[in-house]
Amino acid sequence: MTLAAPPAPGNSIHLVLGDSAVGCVRAACASCGMPGAVVGFFDGLAHGPLDDKALGSQWRALIARLELEQADAVTVWSGDNVGDAIFEAMACDQLAGWPGPLLRVRVPEIDGRPFVAMHSPEQLSQLYAMRRPLTAAERLSLAQEFARIRDSCGPLRRLEQGRVQGVPVDYYDSLVLSACTADWQAAGRVVGAAMGHCDGPNLTGDGFFRTRLGFLIDARRIEANGRRARLPDYSVRLANNQR
Repeated sequence: MTLAAPPAPGNSIHLVLGDSAVGCVRAACASCGMPGAVVGFFDGLAHGPLDDKALGSQWRALIARLELEQADAVTVWSGDNVGDAIFEAMACDQLAGWPGPLLRVRVPEIDGRPFVAMHSPEQLSQLYAMRRPLTAAERLSLAQEFARIRDSCGPLRRLEQGRVQGVPVDYYDSLVLSACTADWQAAGRVVGAAMGHCDGPNLTGDGFFRTRLGFLIDARRIEANGRRARLPDYSVRLANNQR
């Protein structure tokens, strides 16, 4: 049975992953009358540790705010992508002790991109009207899923057939190498090309690809000229042994 959307709470919090998505949901609140304040989280959950201090401090600050403001509800926004899948499960884990309702808004894909930021404020407002509360059983199941992801999925993660899986850290190196040629080109262009070839549910950020580019340079599979402090400062090409 599908649960009906609860009444719109006046003192609620929207949880959103990533700066672009945060801006879109804030615009929906400002221009479309969607109630609630927006709290954003760093969009880097597809790689790296899931128990670092920065993440923990964000969740502690949120819980303190919920208690201080006596929030009516928390709404988690998510699409069918690896970052949002982890974020949704993490929210259920971190808010396990919070007694208020935890609502979910699932956004559909647009042009193969299942992300909140793909939608206009008007579309997000319409999707909010279809929000539904997560049951106690769903919250527990998602919290357990987060524990599995955190403890067994390693430093790089993908969404495969609806489930987050760990993959080797060099999984995307072929995208970086294929973006390089025998001619010099800007390092940022190579990173952008590699990002653009990720499949929709598993878009990965420039920080990760910048790190892998550096690894491949150090491994002498890619050559670089210029100082490597920032992407705009240097160019890259395939090493002779890769041509």
